[in-house]
Amino acid sequence: MNSEKLMKVFYILMFPAVLFITGCSKNTIIFEEGGNNSEGNNSSNKTLVTFDASIEDRNLLTRAMAPMKKGIQNRLYAFTSAKGNSLDGVPAAEGLYITSAPGTLIGSEGYKMYLESGTYDFYAVSDNFSTIPPMFTSGQSEPLFNGIDYLWWHSPQQDVISTQIRIPIVYLHAATQIVIEVSAGDSIILNKLVSATITSSKSGASLNLATGVIPPSLTYGETDKMGINGNLAQYIMLPLKTTSPMTVTLEVMVNNENSSRTYTVQAPIPDGELKAGNSYLYSAIIEGNSVTFPQVYIKNWTEVDETGKPLYPSLE
Repeated sequence: MNSEKLMKVFYILMFPAVLFITGCSKNTIIFEEGGNNSEGNNSSNKTLVTFDASIEDRNLLTRAMAPMKKGIQNRLYAFTSAKGNSLDGVPAAEGLYITSAPGTLIGSEGYKMYLESGTYDFYAVSDNFSTIPPMFTSGQSEPLFNGIDYLWWHSPQQDVISTQIRIPIVYLHAATQIVIEVSAGDSIILNKLVSATITSSKSGASLNLATGVIPPSLTYGETDKMGINGNLAQYIMLPLKTTSPMTVTLEVMVNNENSSRTYTVQAPIPDGELKAGNSYLYSAIIEGNSVTFPQVYIKNWTEVDETGKPLYPSLE
């Protein structure tokens, strides 16, 4: 064995519980100090904790849940339950998980969560995507961005006393969603919705791990491209609270014309707020020289594909 290989072996033996992530890393576990409770670390006499994951629509009267799709990254925490804020301390265990099949979570890089017998508060976050979720410091996430379907879950006071338990995770949407359904007025034939942009909320807010709350932005930020599927445009952004209307630009093909038309309009904000967990359906009617928004509904969350396009055009 040459000197270079000896140095690599020495590094691994000396630092077994610390893994570093770079911008191009995939499926990499990041352990904070004290949170690296993985298989092999005195796992005998401890409980193996496993997880399933589904996603719930927060604002439905009838709670509908769907298993989390395959290939989605999750960050899970277990804190020892205590009076006051348990997030002030170091987690008893934490690790990255990925859905190996719809709804089935497995630890990345072979990670398994083992816990001493006791009572724990569990938390989980996800981007609902293949990217690694944000890191947290003292219960607050790093700055968040628009265009990401942030998910959050909390299960307090869970008793861990058997040799193995399985805990169901039911995620809630922590961001807000805008869906614009474009239709033609009496004097227009709508051929195609070509593109749509939206002035989104200002990014940079943090998610509170204890509550799942992202404080609403009070101002607008950048103009962002919406996902298109047929005559639907969709965008996910951080919550917003403002009395100012939202700027929307729609590019459409109408009346079998050879070139597109572009409409820039001001969309109302219902009750002055786009709330976390809500999906807002705007009905946009194209007239000859204008666009009107006669109705805004709060609807079921519209699932999107990995490019941001809605998967299910039907909003029944």
